[in-house]
Amino acid sequence: MTEEKIPQQVEDADVRGLDISAQEAFIHSCIDGVLNIDDIADLTVLAPAEVFASIERLVSLQAVEWVVTKASSAPPQTGLVEDVDIDEALQQRINEAFRSTGKLNHYELLGVAVDADRTEIRKAYFALSKTFHPDAYYGKHLGSFKAKMEVVFRTVTDAYESVGRPKKREAYDRYLKQSIVVSAAEKQMGRVEERAQAMSKALAKAPIAERQAQPVVATAPARDWSPSKAPAKATPSVVPGTPEHDRIQRKRELLERKLRGRSHQPARKSGPVRSIPVPTAKVGRKTALRDLTRSLKQTAVLTGGVDRAEHHIEHARIAEADGDLAAAATALRMAIALDSSRNELHEDYQRVNSRLRVQLLDIHREQAKYEEDNTMWAAASISWAKVAEGSPDDPVAPRRAAKALMAAGGDLRKARDFALRSLELAPDSLETRLLLARIYIGAGMDASATKELDEAAKLDPGHEMVKNLRKQLGG
Repeated sequence: MTEEKIPQQVEDADVRGLDISAQEAFIHSCIDGVLNIDDIADLTVLAPAEVFASIERLVSLQAVEWVVTKASSAPPQTGLVEDVDIDEALQQRINEAFRSTGKLNHYELLGVAVDADRTEIRKAYFALSKTFHPDAYYGKHLGSFKAKMEVVFRTVTDAYESVGRPKKREAYDRYLKQSIVVSAAEKQMGRVEERAQAMSKALAKAPIAERQAQPVVATAPARDWSPSKAPAKATPSVVPGTPEHDRIQRKRELLERKLRGRSHQPARKSGPVRSIPVPTAKVGRKTALRDLTRSLKQTAVLTGGVDRAEHHIEHARIAEADGDLAAAATALRMAIALDSSRNELHEDYQRVNSRLRVQLLDIHREQAKYEEDNTMWAAASISWAKVAEGSPDDPVAPRRAAKALMAAGGDLRKARDFALRSLELAPDSLETRLLLARIYIGAGMDASATKELDEAAKLDPGHEMVKNLRKQLGG
């Protein structure tokens, strides 16, 4: 996913002492480190290019800085220096490879392109084997690095087995493609919720009277959702030449004079004023900036908030027609942030979001099965957990999440919780009773394990695993 640049206010920067326009002051007030350029354009009813230009000027004045949103990474681990027979460069490479084993896809682990041919893949694998196979350092003291190298070598070998053969590679490529799609969709939904809440918060900063003002542009009429075709163009509700139209024009002219510092001079056609009104004894610079910002906020509310919502609605219609449910849900969520009063938007969002959740659930289930078949137990435990979360009445998903966690050597407490949840949904499941007994044995909880085996014996007294686990407990 492409990294996104977000404007953020510079801490302790005093914008009151800067020679900035009312527009720049308003834009600065909307910057919170969460909203992107398009979001701020929606709030201010300005073109994204205008917003970007104003932000760049604020950056040049050191009032704003750009930050890049990206996945957080764990800080580098700097363990104690070991007395081993390998040089520092190799130690660092082993540590980096070990930390990356669960984060990189097979092609990244092998250091080859996704479209690499079999010869390239084979060559890359054998080069890595020479570096990470512990036998390549026979007779040398490797300390804790030996265990790390074994993990890396096993992971690289699994990667080679998956992409080095045509049929397995085809299955893995399908799995990888789905992984990228579902990961991008989940990140997109998480990010849009953050943006929508920030936008709602920014809109709430305006005085209630301003936010409740009637828009001076025609409000687009509510329409039935029809993703397969573009909506009809809105018909203006205010006819030019009527008293209502004249009243609106006078109101707009009054706002324009207010935005230009309450000046009696005629309005210029060159755009917004480029400097804050000079403070007087009665009105200080801080007050002038506050008033201008408030006026611009009022203008934003009065001259296009609903139109901006319609812009997102159009994107949602097109995205759903194209089958991109994540983009459709994202656009609808932003439309709701701009115009939360329209019930049909909430209904459409819930409908599209429900379809998206089902789609993602199916992908997670298919991923989990692939991961199980290829003994990717840690990944399988995560996928099954997501399936269990999305289908709370399914007893199979939490049981398989528990099984995968146990096979991965993961948290036995979480595995127990998943197994108990499965048991609540299907109390007569012999497989779940036996799994729970194994979890208790692994956790050293022999009494609880015995109790589960007694319940399992009621379901099938002669089951071989019941007998074997009893022997393992010594009873």
